[in-house]
Amino acid sequence: MSEKVTNILGYLTLFAILAAIWVLFGEDPTRDQGGRGERTFEGLEERINEVHVIELRRGDTVTHIDRDAEAGVWRLRERAGYVVSANKPRALLRGIALSERREPKTSNAGRYKRLGLGDSGLQVTLFDDTEGELLTFQMGKRKGSANGNSLTYVVQERDTRSWLVTGLAEATELPNWWLEKTLLNIDMRRVSDLTVAGVWLTRKLGDTNFKLQGLRSGEKASPSWILRDPARVLTGLSFTDVRQLDNPLAEPVSKAELSTYDGLMLNLSLYRIDGGIWVKVSAAFDLELQSRGSAGVLPAAPEDGAAEAQEIMNAVRGWVFKLQGADLDILQRTRADFMEATNE
Repeated sequence: MSEKVTNILGYLTLFAILAAIWVLFGEDPTRDQGGRGERTFEGLEERINEVHVIELRRGDTVTHIDRDAEAGVWRLRERAGYVVSANKPRALLRGIALSERREPKTSNAGRYKRLGLGDSGLQVTLFDDTEGELLTFQMGKRKGSANGNSLTYVVQERDTRSWLVTGLAEATELPNWWLEKTLLNIDMRRVSDLTVAGVWLTRKLGDTNFKLQGLRSGEKASPSWILRDPARVLTGLSFTDVRQLDNPLAEPVSKAELSTYDGLMLNLSLYRIDGGIWVKVSAAFDLELQSRGSAGVLPAAPEDGAAEAQEIMNAVRGWVFKLQGADLDILQRTRADFMEATNE
């Protein structure tokens, strides 16, 4: 083999090695995109507290989460400003600020789809209080790592390729995912009476089990755990979606009421809206109920029952909440559902 051919083969080998290094480490001298172990979104750590709007978009679906600095909360624009779960936007922004590049991935946009990027990617855009854009990027699929933390495929305009990065919290363009879905959190030991669709359940102070009122001769109530179901649902009431609505025009399809030994009274009206069942909640404090229940010795009784009722009203006034399937089934039970079948 001639010296000339040997030199050519040597140069080709060198070029191949350099190309392999470029693919492995994702470096491109024409663009300042960063490398392994560096911040995914350079400069965002210092500016993350400037974020006032988080926009999440996939296809035709878009969600805006707006910072309400005065109230110290984040609000969901697509749900008329209802307060979102505090942890979710905080986790997303913290992850963006601290995320690091782990592995360079494909630079071929035609292959982005398999990483959950491109047309199927979630576009995340951060704005400041002047609607100035701080960052925009795409989030793709997530995958596990050896240390148990999730990694995420991302791509942004400044990069020449996609990357697998650390630290990003889960996010979605679906508005109701961002909601804090627990509406009520009341210690079940406080409950004295409740009615569900006209069925009255009650118990004495200190008792665990409820009794079905109005039993007729020959009738037998269902087991205790079935009689406890309505109290369990109402004291920890949760929902799947929310909408702003002061006065539903339709008549309620069912009603439920709950009272505690320490004076809290809850009223719930269930409405059929757009094919689903939504609930309107109201709360009040009754001083007579409190005195009847010896509230001072009741576990988990609030120091100020009137303030508790007002806090609930502040959270529910002007809104209706879409119920989950399992809870809905319990709140729509009839009297027969609380009775044991008899053999005729």
